[in-house]
Amino acid sequence: MDATDRCVVETLTLRASGIEIESAEPREYTARMVEDSDAAPIRRITLHDMTADDIKAVRRIESLAYENAWPARTFEEELANAFAHYRVAVEHQPEEHGAIAAIRRKISGPNERILGFMGCWYMVDQIHLVTIAVDPEEQGRGVGRRLLLDLFDLARTSELWMGVLEVRVSNTRARRLYEEFGFRLKGTLHQYYKDNNEDAHVMITGNLAEPEAVERLARLRREHHRRFGARFLEAPANEMVP
Repeated sequence: MDATDRCVVETLTLRASGIEIESAEPREYTARMVEDSDAAPIRRITLHDMTADDIKAVRRIESLAYENAWPARTFEEELANAFAHYRVAVEHQPEEHGAIAAIRRKISGPNERILGFMGCWYMVDQIHLVTIAVDPEEQGRGVGRRLLLDLFDLARTSELWMGVLEVRVSNTRARRLYEEFGFRLKGTLHQYYKDNNEDAHVMITGNLAEPEAVERLARLRREHHRRFGARFLEAPANEMVP
């Protein structure tokens, strides 16, 4: 599978080639989001493992965000890969009753909708970010950064203490975001991307168990809560924040 990376405002998408891996336990996180209006109901955002039922919505995000979107078949193959792990961020509208609730449902649409997704592969001693993207209309709500934090949560629970990815050399916005999360340039793969033969920068983290890395991720979590606290009121379930 050819690697392809994309960047949409606060997030980016990366694609990688085959690897040897170990598995990790699935986890589920929950957050709450409050509407701007006091009269509006509370909505919840959850992160959970992607299923086949999610592919249609994920493909919609792919098509909106990127010109070279993956076909549904690729996602089906990834979900069947025991060494891959895909996650989705889902917004849930609570059930309401009455005439006003019926009008709200008609305006807002389905009670659940996918806002973004992330995929990774488990290597022998590393976690490899494969893809991450957010619906263009939902950017700025902290979903992409929360998915990146989820990546590091998966690395910790699977005891993989290094992250790795490839990114186009022209994608400076993506590089800055990754550097913020502790990734550093390791090397360059020439003509790595087959669509235009562009080079790829290989970026890796240091040891994620070291105090500096632990504090960085704790700071990023605090900053995420500070910036998006009005939307994400609850810390993720079972999340260990130093």
